[in-house]
Amino acid sequence: MVQTMELLNKHYKQLRDLVETTWNAQNNIQLTSSEWYILNCIHSGASTAPDILKKVEISKQAVHKFLTNLEEKKLIHTELIKTPKLQKKVELTALGIEVYQQSLQIKQQIDQQIAENIGHENFNQLQTILQMKWI
Repeated sequence: MVQTMELLNKHYKQLRDLVETTWNAQNNIQLTSSEWYILNCIHSGASTAPDILKKVEISKQAVHKFLTNLEEKKLIHTELIKTPKLQKKVELTALGIEVYQQSLQIKQQIDQQIAENIGHENFNQLQTILQMKWI
C-alpha cells in the first residue's frame, strides 16, 4: 500500500508541474517551480531574504539565485537594508503582483478541473480534510 505522504507528494508535484507548464505555455515570462515558490513566499509576507529562508527548504545560495532571476525578470525589487546586520529587502513589483494574480486564475481553473474529475462533493470533502490539523 502506498503511504499517504507519497500520495500527497505525487499529487503536489503533478499540480506544481501543471501550473508551471500552463503558465509557461501562455506567457513570455518563463518561471520555474522554485521561482513560483519564492514568489508565493514574498506574496504571503516574507519581506527579506532571511524571511524567505525560514519558509523554504532550499539553500541560501539557491534562494539568492532565484531572487536574482526574479529581479532580472522585473517581478521583484530588492534593496540592501541595514537592520542589526545587512539584509536584502524583497518586494513584488507591479508586474510581479500581476503575474501572481494571473497564476491564481490558473490555480482556480485547476481546482475546477479537479472538482469535475473527482466530483464536487468529493472535492469539497478533500478541501475540508486538507484544512484539518492532522498531527
